[in-house]
Amino acid sequence: MQNYWKRFLGASGLSLTTDCYGAFSFGSNPIQAAHLLSLILAGDKTATSSAVIEYEATKTPMPERGSLSIVLDGHGQPGCIIETHAVQKLPFSEMNFALCSKEGEDDNLKSWQTKQLKFFKEIAQDFGQEFTDQSEIIFEEFRVIYSS
Repeated sequence: MQNYWKRFLGASGLSLTTDCYGAFSFGSNPIQAAHLLSLILAGDKTATSSAVIEYEATKTPMPERGSLSIVLDGHGQPGCIIETHAVQKLPFSEMNFALCSKEGEDDNLKSWQTKQLKFFKEIAQDFGQEFTDQSEIIFEEFRVIYSS
């Protein structure tokens, strides 16, 4: 991971002290991680959403504009580096298709709501909490800035 980050910093001309927000895969299993990475690399997935509950429960700082992250494939290997260029905090119920379509995974808002509500409820349950359609989510837009 560290070598990948150093190669990126060298190629981009950024300072060697530039922080990495995190290294993670999208999805909840290796097959999803590989699929979602392929959507990112193809330019079809340019956003993601997360439950605020998870950030609060794990005391993880929320992403900010300009955050740089390593996206991992289904085997935990670096696939690309993304830069966050927009972050919104909003109630789940206020999500619209113009936004969620940027996640590149659903053809309509209802499909997104059904899958994400189930997913967010499972996450909340893991932390002994409840997720409702009024619970807050983080909607993060990003762009690929490096891949090898």
